[in-house]
Amino acid sequence: MKKSLSLFHLTFYGTGMILGAGIYSVIGKAGGVAENGLWVSFLLAAFCASLTALSYAELATTFPKTGGEYIYVKNIFPQWPYLAMLCGSMMIFAGISTATTVAIAFSGYIQQFAEVPQFVTAFCLLGVFTLVNIIGIKESSWVNVVFTLIEILGLLIFVWVGTQSPKFGEALSEVRFDGAVISGAALVIFAYFGFENIVNLVEESKTPEKDLPKGIIISLGVSTVLYLLVSLTALALGSPEELGRSNAPLSDLTRNAAAWVPRTLGAIALFSTANTVLISMISTSRIIFSMARERDLPSVFSKLLSKRATPWMGALAVFGLAMALLPAGGIEVVASVSSFATMIAFTVINIALIYLRFKEPHRTRPFKVPISIGRWPLIPTLAACVSSGLLFFFSREVYVLGAGVIVFVSVLYIVLKSRKSD
Repeated sequence: MKKSLSLFHLTFYGTGMILGAGIYSVIGKAGGVAENGLWVSFLLAAFCASLTALSYAELATTFPKTGGEYIYVKNIFPQWPYLAMLCGSMMIFAGISTATTVAIAFSGYIQQFAEVPQFVTAFCLLGVFTLVNIIGIKESSWVNVVFTLIEILGLLIFVWVGTQSPKFGEALSEVRFDGAVISGAALVIFAYFGFENIVNLVEESKTPEKDLPKGIIISLGVSTVLYLLVSLTALALGSPEELGRSNAPLSDLTRNAAAWVPRTLGAIALFSTANTVLISMISTSRIIFSMARERDLPSVFSKLLSKRATPWMGALAVFGLAMALLPAGGIEVVASVSSFATMIAFTVINIALIYLRFKEPHRTRPFKVPISIGRWPLIPTLAACVSSGLLFFFSREVYVLGAGVIVFVSVLYIVLKSRKSD
């Protein structure tokens, strides 16, 4: 694969994914729960997300191969090949369901400007970004840079509207760490997901041992500052009750501003949702490519486009699976399963890092998570506790659908294993 990405590109990939569609919806529900402590919820969620982000940074530089969670588990627990297959498959499902559900959201936003059938819009978006994915990582990265800058512009416009209010910043006087704030953090932590997708670009990074950890940390830092400003703006423009009732809080809270503001934010939401779809498809195609290269998926998906060095069969697989999921893409529970799968992966990754510290203490680690007692790393331990704890915040339907995905992966694993033995 071509080494085309610098720290600049990696940072924009991470920032673009984190600042995706999540903030446009989750801030309303979280505001209704945490009330004036919403900004504290965002800081607490950022802290929790950064714990696991450091684990990803260490493992990505220790095992610099495309495939992320799948590669780490496969190398750390070679005696349990099923676990690696499960982690990889769960992240594929998470990526595809994210791309599909956000493509549906994109279709909804575009209705403000033109009446186009939802399926047609989502199909075209997925198809165009499949082509962008195949054309090349460098070209994809510049599309992402432009879209991310537009995302940031949208949030800054919202903040600018908030600074006109005399109530802007008043919430800073209320510092709380009660149950409501913690519940709010459990909601908004999902707005920080996306940093883990950077590790799937490790083989296309020019200097991954230096740039990947920096890209992860910088993207989380930039996102946290923007989220903090957005939360203060939301509290200045509306009451917690208004936030809790709103399905599109950023647009609803600016309805009393200049007429161009809500419409502009609606247009920017198109770029935000589109960017999330693009990065999800790119990242997921790399996981499929890696699993096929390691012979845990059919080898046909390990093919690279000769001149572009892009996993074109993996990209087509993502497109096909996303289209298959499209009829269910509008169901909120499918999006929740994406988060559920991610939290499972986070838990496994942190446990794997702890195990590796004891298994191979002298292994070269270009980046190492700080603070340990002897060989025992404290930050990944705390991250594993946080990640596993958040698994209890889902609805019953999510657990049922998640169990269904695990059963499907198990059957697939048995079938592929039996074919290999033949």
